Amino acid sequence: MRLERLRTLHRVDPLGIDQPPEFSWNIAAVAANTRQATYQVTVRDGTRTVWDSGIVPSRKQSFVEYEGPPMTARTAYQWSVQVEDNHGAVATASACFETALLDDDWAGRWVQSTIPRPAPGADWGHGTQPPAVQFVRAFRLRAPVRRARLYATALGAYRPLLNGARLDDRELAPEFSVYRSRLYYQTYDVTGLLCAGANELSLYVGDGWYFCPATRPLAADEPRTVPAILYELDVRYADGSSEIIASDGTEICRTGPVRSSDLFWGERYDATVPFGEPHPVEVVDLGYTHLVAQPIDPIRPVELLPARRVYTTIDGDTIVDFGQIVAGRARAWIDAPAGTEVIFDHFETTTADGGYFNGTYAGQRDVYVSDGSPQLYEPLFTFHGFRYLRVSGLPVVRTEGFTAVLLTTPKERTGHFECSDPALTRLHQNVLWSQRNNMMSIPTDCPTREKAGFTGDIQIYTPAAFANEDLTAFLTAWLANLAAEQARHGTVPMTVPFTPPYERLTLTMSAQHGTHGVAGIAGWSDAAVLVPWEMYRATGNTVVLRESWASMSAWGDSVLATARNERGGLPEDLDRHLWNTGFHFGEWLIPSQRQRGGDFEICAESAAYVAPFFGYRSVRLLADIAELLGYPDERARYAAHATAMRDAIHQVFMSDVELPTQLMGAYVLAFAFDLVPAERWQPYAERLVALIEANGGLLDTGFLATPFLLDVLVRIGRADLAVALLWERRQPSWLYQVDMGATAIWENWDAVAPDGTPGTSSLDHYAFGCVDDWICREVAGIRAAIPGYEHTIIAPRTEIGLSWCNRSLLTEFGLLSVRWTQEELEVVIPCNTTATVYWRGERYSIGSGTHLF
Repeated sequence: MRLERLRTLHRVDPLGIDQPPEFSWNIAAVAANTRQATYQVTVRDGTRTVWDSGIVPSRKQSFVEYEGPPMTARTAYQWSVQVEDNHGAVATASACFETALLDDDWAGRWVQSTIPRPAPGADWGHGTQPPAVQFVRAFRLRAPVRRARLYATALGAYRPLLNGARLDDRELAPEFSVYRSRLYYQTYDVTGLLCAGANELSLYVGDGWYFCPATRPLAADEPRTVPAILYELDVRYADGSSEIIASDGTEICRTGPVRSSDLFWGERYDATVPFGEPHPVEVVDLGYTHLVAQPIDPIRPVELLPARRVYTTIDGDTIVDFGQIVAGRARAWIDAPAGTEVIFDHFETTTADGGYFNGTYAGQRDVYVSDGSPQLYEPLFTFHGFRYLRVSGLPVVRTEGFTAVLLTTPKERTGHFECSDPALTRLHQNVLWSQRNNMMSIPTDCPTREKAGFTGDIQIYTPAAFANEDLTAFLTAWLANLAAEQARHGTVPMTVPFTPPYERLTLTMSAQHGTHGVAGIAGWSDAAVLVPWEMYRATGNTVVLRESWASMSAWGDSVLATARNERGGLPEDLDRHLWNTGFHFGEWLIPSQRQRGGDFEICAESAAYVAPFFGYRSVRLLADIAELLGYPDERARYAAHATAMRDAIHQVFMSDVELPTQLMGAYVLAFAFDLVPAERWQPYAERLVALIEANGGLLDTGFLATPFLLDVLVRIGRADLAVALLWERRQPSWLYQVDMGATAIWENWDAVAPDGTPGTSSLDHYAFGCVDDWICREVAGIRAAIPGYEHTIIAPRTEIGLSWCNRSLLTEFGLLSVRWTQEELEVVIPCNTTATVYWRGERYSIGSGTHLF
């Protein structure tokens, strides 16, 4: 028996944390039916024991919270866990973490550029953004260095160098967050980059999210208009002494070859322009209370994709094809005469005849001006969503000169799937690519035209996300941003962080629907409750529920207050229990409604059921969560409200054998949320099936109902229809996208026409990839009977039309895998868990180990 996958705050040996840690580990053993009997966690600061949990009789092995005295700032800790199993075997393993600055203990002062800069407008075109600014500080060290840490952040995206060398491979620090209350700072181990004597630290700052017109803070948050930096270098000398070198106004600032940078429009890099004359900096008071040690791993280049081919279009354009849509940048070898302007236009898909096509307002253009020397160029302060690159100005374009660089927040891969059908395997790969492409600092909708943290997208996708990667740290950090963005009365905006374009959209749409200010949006704002709930279901994490309770309950109370105080035109005794006012996206992107004339036209009709249904679901879940957390008064309060909401829904929507609206999603959500009365079950089930049949056997659901469609069909006894929809190849369907050559998930079902003509939708948008969760549970047959997979149901659907299927899932307890053919089933169950297996009409109860049926 051995211990592995030791994690602190669900990260591996994190450097620079400012919150109390929690610990997790896995058990691996040869012996079958191995369970943890006891554990003991100890935390040490050098040789001193800071906390000892004692021997705890428990099977708990994840989210074990530290209960010792407060941590000390800037300190390296070691923690060990010893486990004894039910067979008497004992194993021990250790890991480490290091604290950052605590209690706003900053010696550095904020300094900002004095280089004149135009104020940001509502929108900028390519090349009109200001140059990036480099801050430089020269200093001397009096002796050899034993240990050194740099703590740094900036307004803008920065790249630090020490003595001309990069500190690590992270990109676009300090990343995207709610800056007014959660500006991340980074911790770097720079021990090996310093020397006794003269040294130089520089921070090169581009616009990043902070200054980009589409992502900058709201005007009410008083964003700064010029780049600023803050740093503190903590040096421990070999002789035992120490020194702090911090930002203090002695720095200089200057501009250089990055002449403009924007996350949407791209970057202009002029290699003929050296760093210019130095300017003084200005010391400013921006405070420290909003600074947070970065709680997630940094954005990094995690995969390199060599170019697959180069071709020339009928228009004479030179196109580089990487064969896969990625979020990131293109790395290019440039050998051109001095003054040559080389242009790189990034795009996701071609026209039907293979030509250049950019269907978004984002320019996605990088420009490199050569100084005549051969160079390997990769932009510093931007990223794009692309598969193709149009190259202009380069005399010779060869495949070996180009590489696509995938940028993402690294997360542990937890899910693998393959099967006998290549299209279904490719669908899973497309889901995974869209997930990796859109999990950069925050969960975004697409890496091209919006790059926004839409709450609705991640709330429907969270179950599928956890079936592919460990997002615990990532989404915990995003939920903290959501809570920071939440209004005093509990309202959650459509995007987190909330930025000017979406504030304008929300205010406009709310005003058109009789609501003033930023109001909640059904199915989007409900992410406050639904995301932590799905995180708990996937991992058994009750810590995130407790830490999110204030935010969750504030949102639930906002829904109840809206229902109580705003009239929706019904009798008062019903109206006061229904969330039925304001603007809502409703059943967004219903295929048939898009064909009838657009997306917003269907909002009001579908919102009539979406808002009260989702309001009920959030309030009902709050009752369940309160019971789980041991809050009996809150459980009773929310349960009473949920009952009243359900009764009102029954009277308003379900008094007849048909729902008031004949949209497919209305029936799906009614079944999914357990809202259908017993006497309506059969007629509603028949009506849902009839709607699908009348639609030619095709789905007609949008964002909010699609995640539940196949499960509902199984639930009403029509698994055959669910399977048929999964295998459907006509538009709209998942496999239609695959047949059309998709390498990621499309935003819309009709993003590319059958003749290959592209629309203006994103081709890299994970939301409809929610089907991957169903494939894991129903096709592979892996279902968590207890949150976190402490007990698992294994029940593959071998009648689905496959000859074989392999699916593995790295759970909180370890590797769980299913491999089935038409002849046999092999199951691997992780230690400390059990499973019930259904195979060939038989039922088996098993423990950990490998089992062959």
